[in-house]
Amino acid sequence: MKALQVYNGDLSLDSGGKLQFLQGSSKLVQDLGLWLQEPYGTSFTAPSFGSTLYSMVGGEVNGVTSALIETEIRRVVGLYQSQQLLTLQTAQNTSQLANYNKSEIINVVNSIQLSQSQTAIYAYVTITTLANSTLTLNLSITPNGIRIV
Repeated sequence: MKALQVYNGDLSLDSGGKLQFLQGSSKLVQDLGLWLQEPYGTSFTAPSFGSTLYSMVGGEVNGVTSALIETEIRRVVGLYQSQQLLTLQTAQNTSQLANYNKSEIINVVNSIQLSQSQTAIYAYVTITTLANSTLTLNLSITPNGIRIV
């Protein structure tokens, strides 16, 4: 299924001013990035949506912080995967399953690896899709915020 492309928080437009769309693994990476970057509890329509990663920005970087970050990433990716399953079940019941691309559906979260420096933590989330392709989401958590690189 297509999604609008977002760049630096804004919708992306081509040189002619038309909206840009994503699908497949690019859509999956963007979706996960947006879910991880959204501060927990800021949506009035879905107060339990988002991640607590922002609460870890600018704090001390140590083993405890790394463990909290890994747990939070697993929680958010798990929620995303559960939402995908519900969406796909609905699509199947309404004969709209053909709108979805296997390369945008999580099959397995292979690993979440973290590395740290004195001021930042870097997370590498490796996922295998239903198309049997492996992709890695690179996330940096620094005093300047959360970025998908």
